[in-house]
Amino acid sequence: QFLLDSKYFAQTPVSGGLVVNKSGNNLDFSTDKVKGSFNISNGNWNYYGLVGSNKLIDQLPEPYFWRAPTDNDFGNKMPERLGVWRTAHDNRIVKSVDVSEKTADGVTIKVNYLLADIDVPYNIIYQILNDGSVKVTASINMEGKNLPEMPRFGMRMQLPGNFDDLSYYGRGPYENYSDRKTASFIGLYKDKVENEYAESYIRPQESGYHTDVRWFKLTDGAGKGLKVAGVDQPICFSAINHSAEDLDPGLTKKQQHPSDLKEKNEVYLHIDLKQRGVGGDTSWGAYPHEEYLLKDKAYAYSYILSLIN
Repeated sequence: QFLLDSKYFAQTPVSGGLVVNKSGNNLDFSTDKVKGSFNISNGNWNYYGLVGSNKLIDQLPEPYFWRAPTDNDFGNKMPERLGVWRTAHDNRIVKSVDVSEKTADGVTIKVNYLLADIDVPYNIIYQILNDGSVKVTASINMEGKNLPEMPRFGMRMQLPGNFDDLSYYGRGPYENYSDRKTASFIGLYKDKVENEYAESYIRPQESGYHTDVRWFKLTDGAGKGLKVAGVDQPICFSAINHSAEDLDPGLTKKQQHPSDLKEKNEVYLHIDLKQRGVGGDTSWGAYPHEEYLLKDKAYAYSYILSLIN
């Protein structure tokens, strides 16, 4: 495969009958198909779902920077060197929440956080579009901070386990990473979420990733669910039945095996800009090549969440 044109994220105007109401600390919105509610005081979503359905998403993606260490990561002491990022997402302080007036483009919510444990500003802009979809823009600025490179820059969320039908346009069909992807061609792929975690590894670890993704969908048996599409850049994702915490043994390998993982009826979804390369020149100390490390001082990306009816 070769690239003909990198401008494959053209955006078309979005039409729809968005209705927005502010009541106390809540900003509620709806169209004929979608409804949602955002808490202006704490910067969190109350819910997001389809009109007439009791299946509501009560948590939209939240920042996340860690990955469950691979065998190569243990070899180059990544859990020790980069450990500050394991919990950097936890202690988020809301500094401000700003809501725009409704315009022809929808309504915009800007949430400014401080990642208190590392003293770094992190910002999320939610643009609620006229059809009820939500454009998410996340950014971080680490200028003047002496921090190690982060394992990933992205966000994560949980979905009900019945959102188990996966389709995507990106690199597949098997897992691939920034420095392990040229044999995974860009195309249209379908799979069940239960197949996405690679149980062939002798120990639980980071698994099931896809890079250079334009969009992906997670739906239930009736075809209802969630679509995520990159805006102005491709995204990376994984959707498996295990959380990063399930796969992370801590600072030592602990000799766990995939058979030790408990079955869970949930989909753990990561939506990333990028993730650190997995390396592999040696498994006993070699770092991923420099171009596959996240060493920039600032990152930002955008994607659109939309519900499939």
